[in-house]
Amino acid sequence: MLHAVPSLRAEVPKAPARIVTGLYLRCLREAQYMGLEHVARAVRVSSSAVSRWERAESPIRPDALDTLLRLYGVRGPHARFLVGSQPPQGYDRTKHEEKGGGRRAPHDCWADVADDEATARHIAVMRLASDVVQYCMQVPAGLRTQAYQQVVLDPDVCVVPDEPVLGLPSWVHDVDWAERQRRTVLLDETVLTRGRGDHPATMAAQLRHLARLVNRESADGQDLTIRILPIAQVLFIHTVGATAEVILHGHRMVVTVGLSPSYETGSGAARTISAGLRQAADAAWSRESTYEALVGAAVDMERKAAL
Repeated sequence: MLHAVPSLRAEVPKAPARIVTGLYLRCLREAQYMGLEHVARAVRVSSSAVSRWERAESPIRPDALDTLLRLYGVRGPHARFLVGSQPPQGYDRTKHEEKGGGRRAPHDCWADVADDEATARHIAVMRLASDVVQYCMQVPAGLRTQAYQQVVLDPDVCVVPDEPVLGLPSWVHDVDWAERQRRTVLLDETVLTRGRGDHPATMAAQLRHLARLVNRESADGQDLTIRILPIAQVLFIHTVGATAEVILHGHRMVVTVGLSPSYETGSGAARTISAGLRQAADAAWSRESTYEALVGAAVDMERKAAL
């Protein structure tokens, strides 16, 4: 059920701040229609060097990062935060012992606390990752009807938006979903009943939309897989809450959102969450059972709406 993800290169995990910042640089460059060659001239390096920075394949010098951020209009405390978040130029994770309950080395975990820019970066990560496996307690971005979207992004419901909305940085509105993204969505069973009291008609339409997506799933399990995760047996992932594992430019990261987005690579905590997602995928209902549950819940919601 869980998508079989391609084997990653046998290499030391990159620091998440480096991975997300690289993606941010790429998004800013593309939003301003700048080519790699133009940007490379600004920092006096090759275009391939800029490409490697954007894909976190090689570390970016602090002065080069500062120059690129200024080129894209990012200055002040936000620029200093990004530059200060990067590991030292010669940082080698293999020379640092994992410590603490999360078994982390320095720079394994990065909390992006840059407010709206952090929210926009999280949206970009989730949209542009080649592979996504996520556990959700409400229908996630990209799978919603318009009416449901309005409900879940209401400020009284959603403090941190997960779709580009008015007020977020303009560049994120140009970020589209990756073509052929492989995505597994594990929906908490409570999705089948949540919203029945306040928005039954909206919820019924959303559940039928999900059922149609399940019905259209490809036989080989590529692209999109939606499953319901039952709550009869409490699994590790239930204790963690909404979380995801993504592969971005070949780098595997665990992604969570609390007061701010947080990214983690390589640590014991990240490995435990990854294993928890695999366990949840194994425990989820089958395609047929998921489809039947969604349709049955939609019928129940429609009855409630008709009263």
